[in-house]
Amino acid sequence: MSNTPYHGKEISTDTYAELTRNQFSLESLGDRLQRIENTTAAMKDKWRRWD
Repeated sequence: MSNTPYHGKEISTDTYAELTRNQFSLESLGDRLQRIENTTAAMKDKWRRWD
């Protein structure tokens, strides 16, 4: 197992891969949350116009 630099620290390749996967998962969740927020805002706007 080789070491990979991560923010100036040496970590294992496996640890780096896990960090990368977790970062991707968090970014995906962030994108999904943003889409939900956008949809909610659009729905609220439509409801306001119908009132």
